[in-house]
Amino acid sequence: MYISVRNAKDRYLTTLLKSATKYYAQILMSPQLTKNLSIKITIDNLDKYVYAYCVPEELETRLRSFEIQIRKTRINKMLRLLAHEMVHVKQFAKNELKEKYFKDGNKTLWHGRICNIESYWDQPWEIEAFALEEELFHYFKKEYYN
Repeated sequence: MYISVRNAKDRYLTTLLKSATKYYAQILMSPQLTKNLSIKITIDNLDKYVYAYCVPEELETRLRSFEIQIRKTRINKMLRLLAHEMVHVKQFAKNELKEKYFKDGNKTLWHGRICNIESYWDQPWEIEAFALEEELFHYFKKEYYN
């Protein structure tokens, strides 16, 4: 797996984010899947309503390259946000979550079915990411980081 980190304030944060990314990927995905992933993490000052997001770099091929943007904040919060976004990486990489283009516009597919749920909090991919982020962060912190 290739991981790059941009705009981290120091080497410690860069190393910590890379370690967390590897740890979360190891928990969420098989070694076969993770070995071909490329993840670019950027720490940035995002819009006041956006804390983090994950987007695949290509939509029409097997999804293996991703960009994660995380708001510059406290280290623990950034590690939690990263855990949440890594669940989305897993969802895209395993084709659980897809964006597909149709004649009448872009559609989101969840496990192969068109999902028209507009409320952020009710979207099944967000429910899963919120359900897993705290546990992923907890175990990473317990094992690697104090």
